Amino acid sequence: MKSEVGSSGALPWVPQDEYTPEALAACEKALRTIISRVGKWGPRLILFGGLAPRYLVKSPSAESKEHTGTTDLDVVIGVEIDVADVGVYTKLQEELGKAGFWPSDRGSFAWERKVDGVTVVLEFFCPVEAGGTPGSLKRNPGGEAGSKISAIQLRGAQIAALDSVTVVLSGEVLDHGGCRDVEVQVTNILPFLVLKAFALVTRDKEKDAYDLVWTLQAFGEAGPLSAAEAAVQSPIGDREEVTEAMAVLEERFAELDRQGPSNYARFFLGGRDDAEDERTRLRRDARGTVQTFLARWKELRG
Repeated sequence: MKSEVGSSGALPWVPQDEYTPEALAACEKALRTIISRVGKWGPRLILFGGLAPRYLVKSPSAESKEHTGTTDLDVVIGVEIDVADVGVYTKLQEELGKAGFWPSDRGSFAWERKVDGVTVVLEFFCPVEAGGTPGSLKRNPGGEAGSKISAIQLRGAQIAALDSVTVVLSGEVLDHGGCRDVEVQVTNILPFLVLKAFALVTRDKEKDAYDLVWTLQAFGEAGPLSAAEAAVQSPIGDREEVTEAMAVLEERFAELDRQGPSNYARFFLGGRDDAEDERTRLRRDARGTVQTFLARWKELRG
């Protein structure tokens, strides 16, 4: 809940406060449940949103605090689906219902349920179809009678499945189903950065800058240098989406007062007026991290 400065002396709302250990645990439990239920759909659901940094960074550097987590689950669907595989979308819908997820008031691209007192939202995205508009809704991607699943057309969604990694998640599932080991597909470092760069353009959310900078700082042994060295190994490196995303990062992190550094600092400090030294330090950290990554990326790409 956002608070404003008033007679009570409450500090302004800080975005970081929305992301709690309870919300993270609820999202991970929901994710394990969904993947364990959907069978053949498992490899076709690619996690790319705010939960991905935890799985891309296996061992955060000593200087990096644990990633703050997320309050929702963002997945790409409809990638490389066999057209002869009739009923897969209807099956996915059925399994979501069995797991207690139902379309939210926002539409059938977002499915939600309460998990340990936390509302977990599962949002579906798909590549932009020919003639489609990024951000618009694609209803019933599978074209199946009875399927109510929709997905938001997302610029760059197709690259999520072209470079992903398999992560094994162990832990409890919902509704007293015990503990399971499940394999989750997570978009790899380069497509993750591309999609976060595009998010900076299409929305103004502090968490996007935080996710991007934290992942670069915590990646491997050398932070942004290690991230660049991993990114150049990606099979999608020559795609136009990558070139466009790198230009976005260059522009959005060009100066301390640009969107990237500013939103990164706002994630921790919100609109506080009594922390300018800390705000400047955070902005410098964010800009320096992204610029270090970009410089190494350019060097390795030649």
